[in-house]
Amino acid sequence: MKAWGLTLAWLSLLVSALVVVFILKQPTLNNDILALLPKSEPRLQQVEEHFFAANKQQLSFSFRGENVVKAYDNLEQWLASKHIEPRFKLPEISQLAAFYGQYAGHLVSEEYKQAIGDANRFQQYYFSQLSKVADPFVSSTINQDPTLATAGFLSEAMAHMQQFELQDGRINISYQGDEYLMLFVQSADNAFSINQSIALSNEIVAYIAELESRYPDTQIRYAGALFHTAANAQQAKFEMTLFGSVSLLALIVMVVWVFRSINALWLASVTVISAAIGGTIALISIFSQVHVLTMVFAVTLIGIAIDYAFHGMLDLTEQPQGFSQGLKLALLLSLLTTTLGYASLFFSPVQLLSQVGVFVVAGLVTAWLCTRIILPYWQAGLTINTAAHRLANMLSGYLKRLTHYRVALSMLTLVLLSAFALLKPPVINDDVKLLNASPADLMQNEALHMSLLGKDNGQIMILFADNAQQLLVQQEALKATIRGLNGRVLMLSDLVPSKQLQQQNYDQLHSAQQAMSVVSQMTGTPVELSTSMLDLNAALNSPLAPLIANQVISNNTLTASWFMVTGVNKTELMDLANAYPDLIVYDKVAMISEGLSHYSNSLLITLAIAMTFALLLFSVKFGFKTACKQTLVLVLTTAAVLLLCSALQSQLSIFNLLGCLLILALAIDYLVFYQVNNLSPSNVLAISLSAASSMWVFGMLAVSKTPAIFSFGLTVLVGLVCIYILAPLSIALPKNKEK
Repeated sequence: MKAWGLTLAWLSLLVSALVVVFILKQPTLNNDILALLPKSEPRLQQVEEHFFAANKQQLSFSFRGENVVKAYDNLEQWLASKHIEPRFKLPEISQLAAFYGQYAGHLVSEEYKQAIGDANRFQQYYFSQLSKVADPFVSSTINQDPTLATAGFLSEAMAHMQQFELQDGRINISYQGDEYLMLFVQSADNAFSINQSIALSNEIVAYIAELESRYPDTQIRYAGALFHTAANAQQAKFEMTLFGSVSLLALIVMVVWVFRSINALWLASVTVISAAIGGTIALISIFSQVHVLTMVFAVTLIGIAIDYAFHGMLDLTEQPQGFSQGLKLALLLSLLTTTLGYASLFFSPVQLLSQVGVFVVAGLVTAWLCTRIILPYWQAGLTINTAAHRLANMLSGYLKRLTHYRVALSMLTLVLLSAFALLKPPVINDDVKLLNASPADLMQNEALHMSLLGKDNGQIMILFADNAQQLLVQQEALKATIRGLNGRVLMLSDLVPSKQLQQQNYDQLHSAQQAMSVVSQMTGTPVELSTSMLDLNAALNSPLAPLIANQVISNNTLTASWFMVTGVNKTELMDLANAYPDLIVYDKVAMISEGLSHYSNSLLITLAIAMTFALLLFSVKFGFKTACKQTLVLVLTTAAVLLLCSALQSQLSIFNLLGCLLILALAIDYLVFYQVNNLSPSNVLAISLSAASSMWVFGMLAVSKTPAIFSFGLTVLVGLVCIYILAPLSIALPKNKEK
């Protein structure tokens, strides 16, 4: 009864702590794929949040076929019923004309500037503009600005903006001989909660299928972060449920077969449950949002935490007075090495990995405490069945025979790995796309929409400045340079010229007396130019705001704008950015991949440091000669894992290196247990069960459709096989078991 009381009290304490943390922190489960990406430096992060945050809620649809208008209208109305409205609502020309008319004389097009230099040329230009009675810019501005300078400015600005043809308010695009209609909408709600994203995505996809059935000659493509998020979330939830369930089932079978005892199954369950609760408490205490993929990776904790239960229960079956000193030492060293390995993830630039590190470290500490505190009270009810004894003796004998050939096996492994490395050296790929498990058709939709928008060969650039006016001046200089390279670009300064340029325009018009006399003759009144200048604040609080608000940020800490350049190769743009210290070529994928590359290098250094630390630890505890043998096993195991995974995947990623880090931690565990407790049947059985359970859990990850999880799982699976075979080679026999 004491054992039951203590165990239930332990679980009650953990559950109570979990409930308290949940109430205090109220965490949310996040499945936004963009949240996995490493954060930029603070200044750029602020700019990204301002410029691109709304893109998370934007959805795009393309229509091709005979009934595109009907399908377009049906979908637009249906989305509106879901409070998903069109994103782009351009102001009326009359609104723009009334606003810009306040600054007559300061806003002038390039064509107008060239015309006013010669009275005859200007007269022809002016009359030609007046004759355009249907021109909305002329008719809307002539009363406020009879010089027609504002009309020319508006016409030129809108021509630069008009990337698409509008037909009855719908965006029409010609692409590779086909005509497409495009619809852009945005949800006002946060569509990235786990249930909303999946439900909304499924509803939209189902309605699109209904429309395509209703209009069989019409094809509708959809794209947007919502669909990627939902796809990844559904896959993660499925894998989390499948991997967790199958892993638990396999572990139950192992425990029941070895111990033939409900008590043993109960203790293994308590250890794993304790680890899961402890990890969850730490996770939600530190992070307000937990990513769903964290829980997929966290399934691996089952395979590690149950190792403590296996070693503890098997040791208790042979020690009448509780745990042996060797087991206590081995468990402690195992905890230290494994937690140190996972603790290195705390500093990862990818939040997913940081969360996994926190969860596993806290979970392992909880599992270790559970093993040390709870298991001894259940010692009387633990036994090993006869078949398990026979298996343990057989495995022990096999491993002992293997140690007689340690030199030959080590040399053979070294030669094979060296030859393999020369013939097929491993290549590391740090592409951030490895985080994405979106379906191929969704990726194709995204690619099509980028092509339709002309963004498949465009390059975003971001310009920083001390203030708004400096920003506009720098943009005007950049614009001239880019267009001199035959590039195309639309900038904020096309709609809001700098005050410096406005003053030059005013001076030019004011001095063009002969040209202005033409206007006076036509209107019968003297030309009066406005004294007011347009500034950015006025533009952001005007009908112009929908066109520019998402292009600029200006506050007490920074001023910046973004724009897209097409028609100029990236090398030339990089040279341009080098010439302007406040200009950057913004390539998020390349930036993240570069960050991951730096992290990959740091992981390689971490692996080397970990091996050095292991060498020192082994030297202190087991002697320098034994430590060298054990370190050689670590080196051979790591090399074998990287080379084999490179061959199986054709390339390595950061997640293979992370898997190596875990393998290194587990390998040190096995080496410690072997060296402390030798090749006794019970120790070999415990390590074999630990390896088998871990192989099963990580083997599950190796069938994941998410490339990152697949790479991690495959690496650990291959590594476990390698270390199970190589670790016994470091043992110097005979050696008595320490008690």
